[in-house]
Amino acid sequence: MRIPQRAVCCNHTVKTEPISLSGAGKIYEAVHIFLPPKGFDEPFWAGFIDLEEGPRFFAQIACAPDEGDPQHGEEVEMVIESIGSGEGQVLAPVFRRVGSHVAV
Repeated sequence: MRIPQRAVCCNHTVKTEPISLSGAGKIYEAVHIFLPPKGFDEPFWAGFIDLEEGPRFFAQIACAPDEGDPQHGEEVEMVIESIGSGEGQVLAPVFRRVGSHVAV
């Protein structure tokens, strides 16, 4: 999976077609970023998410302090939220644990 989509597959040189993804999946691995990159003021969680349709996606994971650390196998759902700080804010996919309503 690639965002933005490629016109041609880099491995098989065939034309690609868009597919719909539900945004539902499970955490494969998560890391706590203690030293955030430029454009982020606070530490955050990020990780690999195995989507129900098969692709593995890397993105930020929303996590409130009282939720505990994200764990392998936890169910998540994708939302689009503003991430970053100041003028560097962008809209991006963020994964929330199912049942959580925490904002990034």
